[in-house]
Amino acid sequence: MVTDKDIAQHEAPEGWALQSHRETFSGHAGPFYFRKEGAPAGVGFFSRSHHANMAGIVHGGALLTLADMALWDICRREIGVFKGVTVTLNAEFVGAGPVGAFIEATGEMVKSGRKMLFARGIVSAEGETLMSFSGTLKRLG
Repeated sequence: MVTDKDIAQHEAPEGWALQSHRETFSGHAGPFYFRKEGAPAGVGFFSRSHHANMAGIVHGGALLTLADMALWDICRREIGVFKGVTVTLNAEFVGAGPVGAFIEATGEMVKSGRKMLFARGIVSAEGETLMSFSGTLKRLG
């Protein structure tokens, strides 16, 4: 489990803020940082040993969690707060994520329908692309 001591090891990067919902799944998987309001969408985390796979690089599941969170951040910044669920999340892994790096995801909304939202993005670290992703969110209510 990630502790406050672990979080204290890393100050939020300039223009980013630590997530406020640390007791959720994403809080335990991260901790994650979000770009501040008014900036382009962005979610990131400092990769540590608990994010690694057996090969010593960041686990694909950690990158997929980041991409899923980024889909929500991208769409929320475009249309405002909404309730919904992830319907699809597609990914292409193209690079190895280094442990110890700040890994970030950003992207754009492709289309906003009445019930479905479509977005795509890139996960990168140290200027290198690690994964491209796209996904669909379904608004509820």
